[in-house]
Amino acid sequence: MFHFVFSKVLKKRWLLVLNIISLTVITLLQFVMPQIEQFIIDKVIPQKNYEWLAGAITLLLATAIVLGLFNYISTYYMTVMSQNAITDLRNQLYTYLIRLDTSFFESSKTGDLMTRLTSDINNLQSLISANMLSMIGNLFTFVGVLALIIYINWQMALAVSLTFPLMFIVYRVFRVRIRTAFLNARRSQARMSNQMQQTLTQIDLIKSFNSEDTEAERFDHYADTNRKDLISAGRNQAIFSPLIDGINTLGIAIVLALGAFFIMKGSLTVGKLVAYLSYVAMVQSPIQSFTRLLNQLQQSLVSYGRIQSIMAEKPRVLNAVDAKPFPKLQHGITLDKVNFTYEVSKQPSQHDATLKDVSFTIPYGKTTALVGRSGSGKTTITRLIDRFYDLDSGSITFDELPIKTIDISSLRQNIAIVSQDIFILDGSIRENILYGKPGASDTEVWQVAQLADLDAFIRELPKQLDTQVGERGVKLSGGQKQRLSIARALLKDAPVIILDEATASLDNESEKAIQHALNNLLQARTSLVIAHRLSTIHDADQIIVLENGRVVETGTHESLLRAGGAYQKLYDAQFE
Repeated sequence: MFHFVFSKVLKKRWLLVLNIISLTVITLLQFVMPQIEQFIIDKVIPQKNYEWLAGAITLLLATAIVLGLFNYISTYYMTVMSQNAITDLRNQLYTYLIRLDTSFFESSKTGDLMTRLTSDINNLQSLISANMLSMIGNLFTFVGVLALIIYINWQMALAVSLTFPLMFIVYRVFRVRIRTAFLNARRSQARMSNQMQQTLTQIDLIKSFNSEDTEAERFDHYADTNRKDLISAGRNQAIFSPLIDGINTLGIAIVLALGAFFIMKGSLTVGKLVAYLSYVAMVQSPIQSFTRLLNQLQQSLVSYGRIQSIMAEKPRVLNAVDAKPFPKLQHGITLDKVNFTYEVSKQPSQHDATLKDVSFTIPYGKTTALVGRSGSGKTTITRLIDRFYDLDSGSITFDELPIKTIDISSLRQNIAIVSQDIFILDGSIRENILYGKPGASDTEVWQVAQLADLDAFIRELPKQLDTQVGERGVKLSGGQKQRLSIARALLKDAPVIILDEATASLDNESEKAIQHALNNLLQARTSLVIAHRLSTIHDADQIIVLENGRVVETGTHESLLRAGGAYQKLYDAQFE
């Protein structure tokens, strides 16, 4: 865990060196101050030397000022180092996360992933703190001061050392308890975050079914579980900390008792006892610091484990060693005996069918339509063409170039998808369109908006392209959101277009309004269209009919109707 975190710290070694130097100076100054106190008590007061007193007080105050200065330097630059490292860690995890396969996200909960990116990363920040780094200096302080108090009075040193094994025993007993309690708390917090995320993104569904009370009760259950887990962790902490403080107080009591005995015998001065108590506190300080950091360490270990569980996930869809750029299509896309089955543990919610020996060609510059009942494998084919998954067997080729040999980034850059599930960013209209081609000019944006029949609507808005669309595009109608996604695809200007039931969620009037924009999008492009409404694909160059993951018919609209097979049954059922 420390190696994982401090690998980021070492990117700027000077910050680490500066902090270690500051902490070392602080430790040395803390060692000097008891010596000044002893000098005042044992030398200045008995001799009533006012000059020595003024000098000693001046030195004590100067030491305190320098100590304060180095405390400031340590605290400030520790914050800089900590924030730099944590930001690097969060960016690393975020970048790694978004590069994982689609199948990972289909089996993960959004709220849980958000917790790992925020709270779990923040918990690791305690590892890069003044308290944590001071443990290095405290270790040397412990050894040095222990040797000093043994030299001053070995009897008292031996007596106070007897309390150290007690601290170790208490630590061993509570280590597992506290870690388990915090692990349970992190899990219940993740469930609570999932519930919040789900509620806030499905608020229309909740209101339409009048289920506010049900969702409130569910959230109350998760929140109460999290409360109990945190109370359990707090209970262990509440027992642990006083036990450690009690053991430290026992050590001080032993020193006071023995010190008073030696003073009364005349073998120890009052000043030496005062200084000795300060040194005992310095010996106990590393142990106290470690035990105080125990709770933070346990939380960090739990969070580190949750972060590592993500880092342990390895993407399976990878670039070939000698990956080639996407070819300039001249012939088309060929699927040859494609077989694919979703993993049972990662089956998508729509329960898409597996594919069995699927073979067909999407000719260059032509429109190919995929039709079939829900679950026949239509969407699965589009996801395989965009290489969200790898095939079990068979092949997909682009002008005879196998899909696995094409650079993934180049492949996806040359494929534009317009889906019925429209993804709208919480930003402006301009930002949403520019997602298709970052850096495009406003002129290009207006051109694609016109082709998508969206420009008239935009010009009527007070802020036009700078109009905010709201989260998930809540300020736009279904047709406007669909035209926005078409404009985005037009700006991307990809040679391959996939329409995945792009008008399925629209009414007939909206569909007719958008059809012109879709025709502009498909013009002179190699297109694959998944159609729910068969009326929209009459003019397709070829239609592929799927049933239970198999191709059962191929032809044009007219030829398939004449054949009187599966396509005609679908057509008749839709137009009865």
